[in-house]
Amino acid sequence: MVITSLLDKSDEIDQAASDPHPTQVPLFRIHRHQGELTLSGHTSSKKHEDTLLRIAESSYADDHVRTDFEPLGIVPTHWEKTTGQVLKLLQESSSAKATLSIDKLQIRAVVIDEPRWRHRFAAFEQAMPQGIAVTLDTIPVDPAISVALICERAFRSFEHGPINFEESSIEFRSSAYPRMDRLIALAISCEDSQIFITGHTDASGNETSNQQLSVRRASAVGDYVANGGIERNRLRISGVGSAEPVADDSTRYGRSLNRRIEIVLSNSY
Repeated sequence: MVITSLLDKSDEIDQAASDPHPTQVPLFRIHRHQGELTLSGHTSSKKHEDTLLRIAESSYADDHVRTDFEPLGIVPTHWEKTTGQVLKLLQESSSAKATLSIDKLQIRAVVIDEPRWRHRFAAFEQAMPQGIAVTLDTIPVDPAISVALICERAFRSFEHGPINFEESSIEFRSSAYPRMDRLIALAISCEDSQIFITGHTDASGNETSNQQLSVRRASAVGDYVANGGIERNRLRISGVGSAEPVADDSTRYGRSLNRRIEIVLSNSY
């Protein structure tokens, strides 16, 4: 195991521990992908960090471990135990992301041995402190089938549904959020994918304004996806104004269909 520290903050630990009024909300992230394990976020002490590194050394011996610890000092009493339990659980995945906050734990993972994962997760969930809502999203993978092929199949069947905006604005309608969340979940599971987001408008109004609006709407979707945990270098944002209609622009219904966002996922290799 090779350990890379993104920032050595050991000198700050004593200061953070002595601050009785921390201003930050505890947050911790674990990310495993293609032989790299990244541990980042708030810790309670140097001892806590050393415990996490020992778990990584024993459970992820073949991975390159990167750390970006931020000592917070005062954290929930379960923090050290829970972060260690999550780290041990993700050993059963081939690729995973987990985010722990005070009252939420979100896990997205690609798993090969699904029965074993389910067994381990059931025991893990029983051991979790009360008051933490656990969200789990897994993709089971047949080891005989490449992840790239699994993702290509998922891309072909993926239908995000219409992403609508308030008229002449870049403000999303409420129906857009669950659709963009489905996109984020798939993109996180298929981490080598590129995401092409293209904005379209109807033909009403000035075409220069339409072109600008189509780009702004595509950018708004891109911002939401990036805030959901997708790296911006995976996003390809564009707008074509009213140049590519899919319906009759002379009718109100046709114009509503032409005002749209098109999203395509593709493996980047």
